[in-house]
Amino acid sequence: MKYFVSLSKIVLTVLLLSNSFVFSQTDEQRDLITSRYDFQKLNQLERQFSSKVSQERQAAIQYAQQRGIQTKITLDDGGLAELQRIEPDGSLIYYRTLNVSAARSTRVNHLNAGGSLGLNLMGQNMRAHVWDGGLARASHQEYDGAGGSNRFSVADGSSALHYHAAHVAGTIMASGVVSNAKGMAPHSLVSGYDWNNDLSEATAAAGNGMLISNHSYGYRSDLVPHYYFGAYITNSRNWDALHYNAPYYLMVVAAGNDGYTNYNGSPLSPSNPQYDKLTGHATSKNNLVVASAQDANIDSNGNLISVSISSFSSQGPTDDLRIKPDITGNGHGVYSTFENSNSAYSSISGTSMASPNVTGSLLLLQEHVNNLSGNFMRSATLKGLALHTADDAGATGPDAIFGWGLLNTKRAAEAITLDGEESLISELTLMPGQSYTVQVNSDGINDLLASISWTDPAGTSTSSTNSTIARLVNDLDIRVSQGGTTNLPWRLTAVNANGKGDNTKDPFERVDVANASGTYTITVSHKGSLSGGSQDYTLIVTGLSSSDTEAPTAPTNLTASDVTQTSVDL
Repeated sequence: MKYFVSLSKIVLTVLLLSNSFVFSQTDEQRDLITSRYDFQKLNQLERQFSSKVSQERQAAIQYAQQRGIQTKITLDDGGLAELQRIEPDGSLIYYRTLNVSAARSTRVNHLNAGGSLGLNLMGQNMRAHVWDGGLARASHQEYDGAGGSNRFSVADGSSALHYHAAHVAGTIMASGVVSNAKGMAPHSLVSGYDWNNDLSEATAAAGNGMLISNHSYGYRSDLVPHYYFGAYITNSRNWDALHYNAPYYLMVVAAGNDGYTNYNGSPLSPSNPQYDKLTGHATSKNNLVVASAQDANIDSNGNLISVSISSFSSQGPTDDLRIKPDITGNGHGVYSTFENSNSAYSSISGTSMASPNVTGSLLLLQEHVNNLSGNFMRSATLKGLALHTADDAGATGPDAIFGWGLLNTKRAAEAITLDGEESLISELTLMPGQSYTVQVNSDGINDLLASISWTDPAGTSTSSTNSTIARLVNDLDIRVSQGGTTNLPWRLTAVNANGKGDNTKDPFERVDVANASGTYTITVSHKGSLSGGSQDYTLIVTGLSSSDTEAPTAPTNLTASDVTQTSVDL
């Protein structure tokens, strides 16, 4: 069996082994991240994705030239659209930037230097990867380009600058030469790519240890076939295949800006046509899809007072009623860098701005874990932590507008800091027929929250309209019990309704126990068989008594082997 410890339990060991891991993503760490990747599979996927994209784009360009169709278009809102492929039914599939027009708020200020948590997290030597409709200007003063270190670099050989890409990059990395433009991770690095051949390039980058990427674009929803809306199409599946084969990599995606449009001619619920607007990679299982909110009303301690969704933010869910979007960031009137000079700035709005707001914030959480333990979190851990600690917004519980709520990086960072004391973050593996049980003591003050998060194998894609077949492959379950009472996880029951029950759709499940008191038993199990022979997952628990901190003791009469940074075979 494999015995795991929570992230905080490995701190001392790692620090004694080497201090070279701390404060940056080193070559050694990239090697560690990828050491258990199946490179044969990743190389196969990269070749497959690259070949398919090349054929599709060549056919699309030839088709467009023959008919006088523009392959690259400046839209009425100032955004960019570029032809990618043609569907068999003749539909033209364009990528488009997801901005609409004009302020910003975030709680990463509590993590940054001078913040209330005293963590001084600035993204030092951490790297985000950005695919977009063009590139940022590397010499911009906010990227330390004017005689500085040029923290922005071009990774794919492209050369076309675009204001949208510059704004996204600045939201992640701007150093704060102009204070209002300071990014979430102001000392971080960004590698920029144009969006052509994004999947193949991301596969190669993931194989080199990429942790997180930002994609503030999606399909032109006025041109896609109606079945695309909410559907788990081939594109959705391919990104999931990449995630499963590179389990430390997390793709962050803008949900889209169709909140007040109705291009879907066949909505999942005809009586609620304002839902079911996600397309393409926004319907994948393993990535993080971001909705946009207006400036949140936050008190001085970082607590949410109120927040409203941006009217343009696209609503989910997926056709099989998965909770999408996953989470909400701030994308309303974000002030950041532009591309037309080394000192150019502007304010724009869109889920395109909310997505890098989240990307930069999550980069700091990886930095925090690394500073404590010398390791990085699996993507399922990072995603699960973001969803577990989000501030509920809109309807009580998860919904298809806010997802699990507004990102709260302060609370997430506190959970990391208190791991092993008032919280538990354990990266585990479930074997076929196995269940995992642990007893915890609630603190009697806060709600007890227990969640599991995992990177699920790619499911079966569909070209059917409104197919409700669950796309989940490995169906894990979490239950929290006390006496004769068993608490069940959240799930969607309709496009505009949720409840508690057996969740058979999402690769993230959370159980909330209000007014918790005493000892509870957490059980993780699975249904049916496990594709791949086992399933890695992360258990996250908050609201624990600080006395519930004893380190686990190893079973006796066993020998240890295959010792890694986070696990040991017994």
